[in-house]
Amino acid sequence: MNLSIDIQEGSSYLACTVNGEWVSKELKDYIDTIYAEVMKLGHKRLLADLSLVSGPPPEMERFHMGEYIASALQGIKIAIVYRKVYANKFFEDTAVNRGAWVRVFPDKQTALQWLLKD
Repeated sequence: MNLSIDIQEGSSYLACTVNGEWVSKELKDYIDTIYAEVMKLGHKRLLADLSLVSGPPPEMERFHMGEYIASALQGIKIAIVYRKVYANKFFEDTAVNRGAWVRVFPDKQTALQWLLKD
C-alpha cells in the first residue's frame, strides 16, 4: 500500500490523517472506511488532513474524487487540509456541485474553525 491512515475521534468530529503517495483507489477505500467509522460513532463532521500526501493528483483524478466524495459522504461536513501549492477549487467545486458539504484549507486551524462552526 502506498497510503496509510490514522483515525482519531474528536469531541464532535472524526479526524483522519493520511500519509503517503496519492493513489485514488486506495483513497476511495479509505473514504469508505472513514464513512463506516463516522456512522458507527454518530458524527456528522470530518477533518481530513492530507497535507502529508505526496502529489499533486492529476486533474481528472481530482474530478473523480470530488464526485466520489459527494456520493460516499453525503450529509457529512468535511474540512480537508491540503498543501496550498496543490490546492485549487477544481476538486472542491466538483464535490460541492454534486451536493457535498466540503471545503479545502491550507492549515488545520482554519479548517477546524470552519468545521466546528454551526
